[in-house]
Amino acid sequence: MVRQQRKFKPRARTSRPLNLDSIGARDSQKIQPPIEDGMFWRIQPPLATRLYEKSALGYRNEDGSIRLTASEVLFCHWHRHLPLPSETWLENELQKNPRLIYEAIIMDVGRNGGEMIVPTVHRPSNLQIAWGVRWHRDRNHLKDKYQASVTTATTHDELDWLALLEWCRKCIDFELDSELFVIDDELDVTMYKLDLIEPKGNLLSWEQLGEHHQDDFLNYWNKRTLTESGSYVRVNQPWQWDQIGIDHMSGRVLRHEEDTYVQHMITQEVESSSDSKLMHDLLSRGLLLRPGFKYGCRWRVYDGDLNNSHAPWLIQPRLEAATTWEGVCLSVRLAEGVHKQWVCAIYDTGNWNYLRIQRWSPGRNTSTE
Repeated sequence: MVRQQRKFKPRARTSRPLNLDSIGARDSQKIQPPIEDGMFWRIQPPLATRLYEKSALGYRNEDGSIRLTASEVLFCHWHRHLPLPSETWLENELQKNPRLIYEAIIMDVGRNGGEMIVPTVHRPSNLQIAWGVRWHRDRNHLKDKYQASVTTATTHDELDWLALLEWCRKCIDFELDSELFVIDDELDVTMYKLDLIEPKGNLLSWEQLGEHHQDDFLNYWNKRTLTESGSYVRVNQPWQWDQIGIDHMSGRVLRHEEDTYVQHMITQEVESSSDSKLMHDLLSRGLLLRPGFKYGCRWRVYDGDLNNSHAPWLIQPRLEAATTWEGVCLSVRLAEGVHKQWVCAIYDTGNWNYLRIQRWSPGRNTSTE
């Protein structure tokens, strides 16, 4: 079969070379390479002034010089014609920090278009809640507070959902956006915005049903007929609890997890499980849960009657969520491909937390809330 000719132009893949013709200090060079200063690299004025004031690069010392991280040195080498100190500088720095290539590429991509990303190592220790911070392109870093906290990861890094939740909480306390830059083995960067949401719906929950309707439901449910994957309830009057069951065959068909939920949380015949507690929290918010099999998650979640609207959310319990960013990328990409938001449900400190992850690009907010 002959491959069909492309009708679109593929996205350009960025490759940053090293300028080996301007290595080391030379009297003939207008711009001199940085000088090692402990774990940093020092640059003297007037270049230091321009880099710091115009580009938010480095930390300014009292004498007007600035200190740069190795990733900032590479950024300046690529974009500000800064010579490298030696031919083996990159190899030497990689021995100190094996993630240097990732951090330099993330800074290069993240600063594209005028965004200002600064490693938090330049900031007070009590403000170092992640790898970096970001100012929007139209802000002045000398006058304005930064807008986002930036953390980084590779696709094969193991995911600590509780640590991610704690970072988002700190960002909320600092009134910052939570931004994640994930770099893959092809050195391509995908950016995500994370936030905590409170999904709400307009359906009546168990607690909102009148006592009469609650009694009717239990009378019907106690007469249910078990099926291979749940139960069937024959009803001869309108079903009042729309959150539970599917209308079919002149009755109501319940999934196994719905029967279990009723046993755990309504009749309390047995001790409740984590899944039932999560279902209870979501149903108490007026939401409708339907299986997420077609979307690679536990539930697709509606904020009203599924015949009147699409499901805004795909919700996955933490214990069933991906354990690497490669898996999360697949989940988020699939969700956004069908115009939904991917959410991880995390139980912590006595409450359910709903962590939303969306793809994001500088200058564009993908939130659809």
